[in-house]
Amino acid sequence: MLANTLTLTVNAVPVTLTRVNQDNYGSVYTYKGASEAYSLQIRNSVEKSKVVGVPDIERHNAFLEHTVYATPTAAEKYNSVTTTIRARIGNDPAKVGYDAVGFNTLVGSILTSLIAGES
Repeated sequence: MLANTLTLTVNAVPVTLTRVNQDNYGSVYTYKGASEAYSLQIRNSVEKSKVVGVPDIERHNAFLEHTVYATPTAAEKYNSVTTTIRARIGNDPAKVGYDAVGFNTLVGSILTSLIAGES
């Protein structure tokens, strides 16, 4: 199980997210400040294989929402970021992790272009 608090660093500013809900397969963490809020949802599940003899797939999701509250002079701003890691049961977790890190590194290197709508 993850810790009751997690630190999210956004633009070099640490934000402490506190667990507000936990069930058997996931957790919800939040931060609510005077001008903004964050919500992080983490879920783990298993997708049953539709093919006999093929292992089921473990699915791990992380969903981050960031809301900057409206002010008298500015509208509310909202962003979300998600990631999903899927692997057949029995796969080497280290190799799954290598793929995840490699993918995140690639996305980080093209992020500005991606957000601008390039493909």
